[in-house]
Amino acid sequence: MPELYPVTTWAPAASRDDAIGVLFRAHAQGLVRLACVLLEDREAAEDAVQEAYVSLYRHWNGLRDHGASHAYLRAAVLNRCRSGQGQLIRARRVRGRLASVDWLEPSSETRAVEHDDARRLAAAVRSLPTRQREVVVCRYYLELTEAETAALLDIGLGSVKRHAYRGLARLQNLLGGAR
Repeated sequence: MPELYPVTTWAPAASRDDAIGVLFRAHAQGLVRLACVLLEDREAAEDAVQEAYVSLYRHWNGLRDHGASHAYLRAAVLNRCRSGQGQLIRARRVRGRLASVDWLEPSSETRAVEHDDARRLAAAVRSLPTRQREVVVCRYYLELTEAETAALLDIGLGSVKRHAYRGLARLQNLLGGAR
């Protein structure tokens, strides 16, 4: 089975700029998609990812393991989505300026049904309580193990299992079971 998040390698002598450039090219798009699922707003998602990369750049020399940089970025994006970004989204929604999640838009008429299902699923995931949404996204969108999810969200393994179970049950309820 191919590795889900291949370790991005660079020469030990590579500069901080080069290393972060490699990480950006390899992971930025996926991190933006992750943040879009959590925030419902492409612009805010891009801001969260940009802030994560800026933080990594600033703290590069303090990192013990540069090989864990992708995990650092993922955690930073999740933390930014959890924090003040939610207030930004609510304010934009109230003002009627909520950006569309363009990566969910259909590419052709033949994908209309797929688009409708994806949109319903995304809306259902966004309606979950915060912790359930985070666990479901980590487990089933990022395909992290229960242990990886627990470590990333800084919660216990039992909490991951409980939130995943409850989140999936609620999604099934909201979506009316399997098609």
